[in-house]
Amino acid sequence: MKNNRNYWLSALCFLIFFMNFPINSFSNTVLGESVFPAEKSDVFVWETVNATESWYTEVDYIRFTATNIYNETNNDKNYLFVNYTLEFYHRISWVPEYINSFYMAYNKTLNFLNWSAEGFQHGNLFLFPTPVNYSLIGEAIKIAGFFQNYSFSGEKIVLDYENSTIIELTIDPSGISTIIERITNGTTIYRWELNTEDIIIKVPFGNYYLIILIISVMILVIVKKKKILMAFKQ
Repeated sequence: MKNNRNYWLSALCFLIFFMNFPINSFSNTVLGESVFPAEKSDVFVWETVNATESWYTEVDYIRFTATNIYNETNNDKNYLFVNYTLEFYHRISWVPEYINSFYMAYNKTLNFLNWSAEGFQHGNLFLFPTPVNYSLIGEAIKIAGFFQNYSFSGEKIVLDYENSTIIELTIDPSGISTIIERITNGTTIYRWELNTEDIIIKVPFGNYYLIILIISVMILVIVKKKKILMAFKQ
């Protein structure tokens, strides 16, 4: 009987553990002298810790997936290209914003960096080539023409719309934005922070889902015990 109980407890632990999934990978891809802080299929998740604008108050997580990393020749020059998928966990489901879209192109030797309009995602930049070159990032932003100005200090780069709205990106040495914050007239519209721990994604029934799962397993244990007792009596 004791071994049977241990079996079902182990099964319960496995089910709870299985509900978790890894959200961050800190590997990198090197193509020639170009380095990107991820490998194909790596996933990064940011959590909303503050939001005041209606749509963003219902966003729990932002998920960046590096869907493709490859070399491509353009004008007889080799570049590291990255495609990505961006999704928002809005209310109870993932809402895709871009799917396998062009994110950036990079060549360290040529001191070249460029993003697509989709890659900028209104100023939200997620991963950067390493070692992080703030001047190169700033100039790429300026050339793209999405922002009027930029500045940087320490591990932070500030993108300025010059209409009372800025995007502040805190970038760690590995090339990952640990904090993404949009501010308008001094008020935070949203602030996303890199989540480095495993998370359990919310599903319909909210916090009751895990409780239902535990109760279901307990019922299975009780039913199994009754069957064993009946078989023993016979």
